[in-house]
Amino acid sequence: MRAFLNLVLLVFAWNATADNNRSNGSKLIREKVPLEAPKNLTLLNFDDKDAIISWEPVNPESVRGTFRGYIIRIWNHGISQVYAIPPEVTKTAVEFLPFSKNFVTVSVRNDKYVGPRSVAINFDAPQTEPGMPFLFEQTQLGSHSALLQWNKPGNPNGILLGYNLYCSEAMDVGINDKTTVHEFIQGMDNMQAKITGLKLGQKYQIEVAAVNCAGEGERNTLFVEIEPHNPQPPSMPTLKYTINYKAMEKDQYFNRKCTRPRYPYFPHEHFGIDHMDNDFYIFNRTTSKDNSENLQKVMAEHSCLVKTLIKWIPDIDHNPGEYFFVKYRLKGAANWNETPAEKSEDFLILENFNACKSYELIVVAVDGEFRTESEPEDTPAVLFLRQQS
Repeated sequence: MRAFLNLVLLVFAWNATADNNRSNGSKLIREKVPLEAPKNLTLLNFDDKDAIISWEPVNPESVRGTFRGYIIRIWNHGISQVYAIPPEVTKTAVEFLPFSKNFVTVSVRNDKYVGPRSVAINFDAPQTEPGMPFLFEQTQLGSHSALLQWNKPGNPNGILLGYNLYCSEAMDVGINDKTTVHEFIQGMDNMQAKITGLKLGQKYQIEVAAVNCAGEGERNTLFVEIEPHNPQPPSMPTLKYTINYKAMEKDQYFNRKCTRPRYPYFPHEHFGIDHMDNDFYIFNRTTSKDNSENLQKVMAEHSCLVKTLIKWIPDIDHNPGEYFFVKYRLKGAANWNETPAEKSEDFLILENFNACKSYELIVVAVDGEFRTESEPEDTPAVLFLRQQS
């Protein structure tokens, strides 16, 4: 039996005097569901944000109708995309869904039906530049500073490393490029920064962009203009702390986080290694995997004295203050220690913090002569594992 039928219709008309001439015949095709799925669907390579795929053409007889081309479906755990491809094309580019396992199928279509899907292929899609941070806001701090806060992008498209901040003096048209200052804010959850040294009457353009291993994403922009400020009592601040904080240089941080090649489907000998598979990156020395003595020695030499980062969280709904300092003491001690005032950043680092003991922490917001303390917060005693060599 043939896959489809060719039908010829002859149209006649009569009136009171004579019949009309026969009209020209017109072909109609009866459409049925295509029989075959394309075979040998293959991922060839990646090109920027696209996956290049190919497949073998089907037998035209199997289409059972007017061959309109192919339907490609690509999906991951949460999103599905569909592409219509012309009939003469058997190699094309489709946008992959970044930093996730992708699945792809291809089917034939005619005027009425889509045929069976091909065998699905899957691959781990690479990272692409992240989306734009949203809810970008600023709050004036005193007479010369501003606190910037934002939210993570809805589409990180990879491992978020942090955020790029750009501050420039704004002009009537554009910005003064010579005044642009760039700072990288490390950590995907670090969505707050302080800028200082702002001049009264000068308008500033501030931009923030998320960064992952594929690069910088789209920037979000706001403008800051400092207004006259009279000191007044700050509202109560809060704080966050990170015990055993280990600061890394930007290049070191990027190298540690971005150890996989961008296109993992095609590894290359020049791509970086996975640091966690190499003991040099763990211990800063080479050890034998079978030699437990070196491991015990490293652990035994670990000290309770570590760095602890204190993050100032001002109350932006009221008067946040201009800067801060920290009071701290061992839990139960009579006297408090005070850090120097931190006027440039929204954080400071306590050196030689004895993490094996519990502390009380207070952050103090300052505005002129006025001071407001946070509620005391207790840190837990962290027990480091020690072994005898």
